[in-house]
Amino acid sequence: MAGMKYYHAAPREIMVKIAGEGIIKKSWDGMVYLCKEAVDSCKFLIMRGMKEMSVIEIELDENEVAESYDHSEAFFKCKAYMHNGDIKLTGKERIWDYSFNV
Repeated sequence: MAGMKYYHAAPREIMVKIAGEGIIKKSWDGMVYLCKEAVDSCKFLIMRGMKEMSVIEIELDENEVAESYDHSEAFFKCKAYMHNGDIKLTGKERIWDYSFNV
């Protein structure tokens, strides 16, 4: 059974490390945060003042992911999701760069 596609954004230098190590490491709170659209995952970094970032596409079973309620869906205009613990990569994930120079 195919999983759902989720997207995780990180600064470019961190994404190089993620791809090299083959793992998205959990955050300080034990979670990896995700969105169902690539550009939505970027919004959370833009709010921290970042303009250059990379996004990785990951496939996960929906039962491995829960909706996160730690943000304002109305403000960000998207839902966010969380995965408990590290995410091991297959090496076939797509990664692309975004640049938001306004």
